[in-house]
Amino acid sequence: MLVDLVEVTTADNVSLDGAFFEPQYQSVTEKRIDGFLLIHGSGGHFYSPATRTMASDLSKAGYPCLTLNTRGHDTVWVDNQTGIFHGNAFEILDDSKLDLRAGIEFLQNRGIQRICLLGHSMGAVKISYYAAFQNDPRIQAVIPISPVRLSYSYYMGSEDAEEFQNNLELADEMEANGRALDLMKVNFPIKQFFSAASYLDKHGPGERYNLVDLAPRIHVPILTLAGSLETHTRLVDMASDLVLAAVNSPSPSYEIIDGGDHSLQNRKAAASQSVLDWIPLLNS
Repeated sequence: MLVDLVEVTTADNVSLDGAFFEPQYQSVTEKRIDGFLLIHGSGGHFYSPATRTMASDLSKAGYPCLTLNTRGHDTVWVDNQTGIFHGNAFEILDDSKLDLRAGIEFLQNRGIQRICLLGHSMGAVKISYYAAFQNDPRIQAVIPISPVRLSYSYYMGSEDAEEFQNNLELADEMEANGRALDLMKVNFPIKQFFSAASYLDKHGPGERYNLVDLAPRIHVPILTLAGSLETHTRLVDMASDLVLAAVNSPSPSYEIIDGGDHSLQNRKAAASQSVLDWIPLLNS
């Protein structure tokens, strides 16, 4: 499939790459959704398999799609204009609001006014966080796929509490010694490199990004998808817990796809079909 490679610039002057998928046909029926903005997971990018496959399937069904890097793409990258290090290792999650807004504005400039946000894994957190705080009238629905639970209290009550506590203590010590941007290698809640500042931002006791707490702020339809094989502490029951907490959504729904792994990498076709089955229901 041919796509247009694009570049957007955020309000704070970060350049982000993406791909625009033209719809394969023009639908003449009235639709609640005009197009999709798709966001990758931790350390991923706009061409990650789950992201690009979903965009391809949606465009074949008549929906224009933009898959977009956030500044948290890959593990580490450097902005050659500013010399600032970005990537999942350095990301402050709140900054993703600027990234999503740049993507939304790109779609709006293409005449796409009614947008659905769709994200995998940490991308699911980012789209839900945006919907909870931005009150953006262009956003008509959100679809978090395999959303991650970012909850200090939940982790501290889990069987992984000791490892998690050790990571936090290391990050606190590094930050106290002026090494907030130095990298630490962890295995929980994901095997990855983080700066101390980024680890504390996402996983610290402030629970800034706990979607279960934020869900009542979501006032648009929401569909969460997850796989039955997602049993890790950061994932188990998160799809259902998020939707059950979304008490102000006019159309909350979740689906657990049997045999699905994280981000439904092994059930991509089923994930796409679930999205395509749900979107028309918003018009009824």
